[in-house]
Amino acid sequence: MDLNPFLKYLTVIVSSMVKFIFGPFEGLALGLTKIDTALATAFGMMISVVLITLFFHFFKTKVFPRFGKKRKLFTVANRRKVRVWSKYGILGVSFLTPVILSPIGGALIANAFGEKKYKIFLWMSIMALGWGFIMTYAVFELSHLFGF
Repeated sequence: MDLNPFLKYLTVIVSSMVKFIFGPFEGLALGLTKIDTALATAFGMMISVVLITLFFHFFKTKVFPRFGKKRKLFTVANRRKVRVWSKYGILGVSFLTPVILSPIGGALIANAFGEKKYKIFLWMSIMALGWGFIMTYAVFELSHLFGF
């Protein structure tokens, strides 16, 4: 069963919106080229980043308060986030978003610390493209280890 080419790209984009590394694996499994896979993966991440950034105020005021009681402000995890943000800022969060954080998580952190939207879009897109090509190349070249 051969998927419509549009559906192949859409699958890579949607999976990359949730977790960046899913994109290269999807692209490999669906038979896309390295360049197409890397670009679709970066595009998927950026859709998440743009949506979270544009609607962050709505999430912060309407959605998040519905999820239970107030959380503790001074926790070990929160202190770690503040320390990382203070040391590396948007560049560090953008660098770590595709590798460690998810596109959603990275966008939430950047917005929570009040970074300007244009900086979030700029640095996240640069890192999405860079990591998109690096991870796609690695997955495609090492695919024999995964049994593809």
